[in-house]
Amino acid sequence: MLSTLILRLLNIIKKKGGNISASPDSYLIWNKIKLSGRGNQLIVLGNGKFRRCVISIRGENNTIEIEDGANISFSTLEIVGNNCLIQIGKKTDIGGAYLSAKGEGTRLTIGEHCMFSRNINVMTYDGHPIYDVDTREILNHPRDIHIGNNVWVAANASILKGVTVSDGSIIAFGAVVTKNVEEKTIVAGTPARVIKSNISWEH
Repeated sequence: MLSTLILRLLNIIKKKGGNISASPDSYLIWNKIKLSGRGNQLIVLGNGKFRRCVISIRGENNTIEIEDGANISFSTLEIVGNNCLIQIGKKTDIGGAYLSAKGEGTRLTIGEHCMFSRNINVMTYDGHPIYDVDTREILNHPRDIHIGNNVWVAANASILKGVTVSDGSIIAFGAVVTKNVEEKTIVAGTPARVIKSNISWEH
């Protein structure tokens, strides 16, 4: 594991009850990392990379994990809640995204060999709670987001709560995804709709 001294020399770290686990081959530089609460973890496996990111975890028993070869830069990763997860698969490149999981047991997972451009939003919640006036019941609970393998998300796109994006798909520039996306499909627009199916793409 990378030594605490090296991590602190290369990053701004504030920890209260959290743990950072980074393999010797990982690369964490010029990040702002804040862990507050109990049982929270930031895990970087293999030669995973975090560069110029803001990473924040608040609550209890939450985890942010990136796998071997994942390359995350100029992004914000945020968890607020308990028992939540943000997980990014092997050799996925993210060049400027806001990834946020909030709530109880909420999961935001991104598969392997994905490519995310800049200014992308992926959020498991609506931003603020909405209540029924009479009962005070919360109407817009957070919901999981699952993004499969080999998914390309173009600049300025947003993927909203409750969505599954299946393997091999493309989210076009500026699209707002509110419904599930089938595999090997291009979606575009606001809200996003299917443009073409049975496609493939390469890095």
